[in-house]
Amino acid sequence: MAILHPTRTHIALLPRYVSRFSCTGSACPDNCCTGWTVTLDKKTFNAYRQSRHPELKGAFETSLRRQRSQASDTFYGRIEMTEGDTACPLMQDGLCGVHKHMDESHLSNTCFTYPRVSASFGGEVQQALQLSCPEAARQALLAPDAFDFIEDKIAIRPDEMRRVDASASLGKELLHEIRIFCLRLMRTEGLALWQRLALLGVFCEQLSKIGKDNSKIAPLIHEAGRLLESGALVDALAGLAPNHQAQAIVFATLWSGKETPGSTPRQRAVIAAVAENLGTDPETGVASIDKLVEAYTRGVQRLPQALESAPHLLEHYILNEMFLHMFPFDASNAYESYLQLISRYGLLRLMLAARCAPDGPLPGADTLVETVQIFCRRFRHDPNFARRANDALRTEGWDTLDNLYGFLRH
Repeated sequence: MAILHPTRTHIALLPRYVSRFSCTGSACPDNCCTGWTVTLDKKTFNAYRQSRHPELKGAFETSLRRQRSQASDTFYGRIEMTEGDTACPLMQDGLCGVHKHMDESHLSNTCFTYPRVSASFGGEVQQALQLSCPEAARQALLAPDAFDFIEDKIAIRPDEMRRVDASASLGKELLHEIRIFCLRLMRTEGLALWQRLALLGVFCEQLSKIGKDNSKIAPLIHEAGRLLESGALVDALAGLAPNHQAQAIVFATLWSGKETPGSTPRQRAVIAAVAENLGTDPETGVASIDKLVEAYTRGVQRLPQALESAPHLLEHYILNEMFLHMFPFDASNAYESYLQLISRYGLLRLMLAARCAPDGPLPGADTLVETVQIFCRRFRHDPNFARRANDALRTEGWDTLDNLYGFLRH
């Protein structure tokens, strides 16, 4: 059978967990063939239309649909789910029929790539995984060495490589220096995670103020490193008290703004548990502010003890977000990128706190990882989430660093 989508081999920079990842297939508890629209690029769509494979021809004839609105070669068509079902009709015994009867070169770009995200950053190829995949989340969040960086060979379809290259205003060297500093800052030992995030905010705010004056970037990195080593900024933050009420209200607003209940039993179970533990009325779907704040405060105070079973979970989640999305170059400026990161972190913390809120045994590592995975699946793939998150922070003026510190501290 002729190869439909050729790949190229690259030497790429990866977190170590990426090299350990392998799809668990039919054993996956929340597989990517269920609950999502399966998009098809033009080349794959036409190949499926013309296929006469006896095992797949019927499903191809009944399930392929052209994308009529805002179609492109990337999003040319889709696989229509069976009425009342959320699973891809090409699945056979829990596995992909295309992969089984044809080969992986005949998978659509979406199906071949997920959960991998490959990018060229300043000319350097990298790859990380989206944690909406259960096995990717388990590998990334639990292993102590998951974020040791290594180089390895990877196969990529050329059209699926994202690019962030040096521009006329920012050279390759500065691009890498900024990014490396941010990642190293988040791995600084001896500081609580909220302190590292606070210091990251100071750096990103100053970086955004510099604008296009590149001559100030190297001195800024040097000064930020000096302040970090001296402990001066950490000392200044020591007296800050957490604002649990603001944390609960703002991030519960983001939570309630996502109306879909989840499309698989696993997703629905986690979402229902979070809602119930935050005091949501099952009839109205609304929680009073007093119940919400009380439940969140109790949960977030119990969260550190729960995280003893998964001590790297939150740090590795942050590192994966930063590396995967090429922080702080994934928004209009560094501080905007930082605000989006904090929004995601805050909402995830709300969900984790909710899992810890009830009296009784604390959730174990598997439950905490499951919560991260469902958070990523429910919110991280929502193209409108960044806008809603920024609106939620800015409406009450919580987008300034002084106020964000109260958000960050547990």
